[in-house]
Amino acid sequence: MRIQMRLSRPTVVAMQEYKRIKFADPEAKVTNGYLIGMALKSIKNELPQIDWIQINSVAIPNVTENNDKSLDSLQTALNIEAAILQDIEELQRIFMDVFKTKKMFKPFVIKLILFAAILKENNALLLKEEN
Repeated sequence: MRIQMRLSRPTVVAMQEYKRIKFADPEAKVTNGYLIGMALKSIKNELPQIDWIQINSVAIPNVTENNDKSLDSLQTALNIEAAILQDIEELQRIFMDVFKTKKMFKPFVIKLILFAAILKENNALLLKEEN
């Protein structure tokens, strides 16, 4: 499926970092949709345990503290598998409850997916504490 959206600067930086981690090259020739699908699949088993509030506020090396002024937000059309889009839409519904909001946008969900996938690759994925 093809969807249009504007991705924030932190999301663009996170995509480059995830490319660097997975392909050893931030300029690897893979589509943004494919990369987002990879990131989501990598954390799919942990989705219910991930502490999304912490993911949203944690410092991520080379991402949240990246000062490269050449990177900016990006208007893009993402080609995403239907199953991946369904998972993103399900996370949108879950995040409305997690973040106590009435509206949740796909670009925010995609940013958190990428942040969580990067943290997992760095063995730093933040999970909810068991009660």
